[in-house]
Amino acid sequence: MRYTIGQFAGLHHVSKKTLRYYKDIGLLEPAGIDPINGYAFYEDEQHERMQRLQYLRRLRFTLEEIRKLLQAEPESWVSFVQTQLAVVRSERRLLDSIEQELLALQTRIRQGIDRYQPMIMTTEYQVDTFNLQEPLWVIGRAERVPFADEEKKQPMIDHLIGQFYGNDEPCLIPDPATPAASFGLVYECEKDMSMGTYMMGVQVSCLHEIPEGMRSFTLPSGRYARVSFHASDRETLTSSALAGAYSHLYDKWLPNSPYAMTEMLAAEYYLEDRMEAPFNPGMELWQLVVEREAGVSPIK
Repeated sequence: MRYTIGQFAGLHHVSKKTLRYYKDIGLLEPAGIDPINGYAFYEDEQHERMQRLQYLRRLRFTLEEIRKLLQAEPESWVSFVQTQLAVVRSERRLLDSIEQELLALQTRIRQGIDRYQPMIMTTEYQVDTFNLQEPLWVIGRAERVPFADEEKKQPMIDHLIGQFYGNDEPCLIPDPATPAASFGLVYECEKDMSMGTYMMGVQVSCLHEIPEGMRSFTLPSGRYARVSFHASDRETLTSSALAGAYSHLYDKWLPNSPYAMTEMLAAEYYLEDRMEAPFNPGMELWQLVVEREAGVSPIK
């Protein structure tokens, strides 16, 4: 069956402008041009392609992703679907956070409390262990830092992180992993912690290319202690709450656990959907450990 552009637009509940845009970007070409009136027309083949396109749009794929999906073999769809699942789940967590704050705002209004004061929460630290099955690769900026000197250490780390994000350097790193995750890594430390390396980087799916001036690090597979925590806002999360997570892990949890630290110190895990939560953002602190029976003593 043949359709004029107006008929085709009406059939699929889109505008003629949308169809022209799809044509311009090579996503949906008309079947041809009527030689009599010079107008584009569509046929059943375009009808079927438009149905598939609209199905993928309902799943929130971008037009560029849809172009690739429509050209790809079925087995290639798995990575696209997994990525989109991660995006949708991230959005759901963000909406859950907003919903909780709206409920709290509703209560404050009824009670005559300051409307602009978000829920105040006390940071609590939850510790568990998990087995990292495969190594993780990170690419980013690194600098030697005097970890034992708090006054010098923190400004240097803050400057490194500020430069990394302020100059949009994560965008220069190829092959980012999904879901998006950043790591602040502490490693290559002297035994007295006088000096060590701090890296701010992005998890990647491979190490084929490392931008100039950056370096890579591989988090080894193995058993990790994990401290999960939240704070009222991002600034508190990455400062006092993070410092509290280190203290809770090393001073309280590890000494009473069956685990000992290894030579690699810590990984600050910034999963973007948690960090960007409008209220009560969260993150994790990882520490590679071994069972004490394995004969490794805690690092002093």
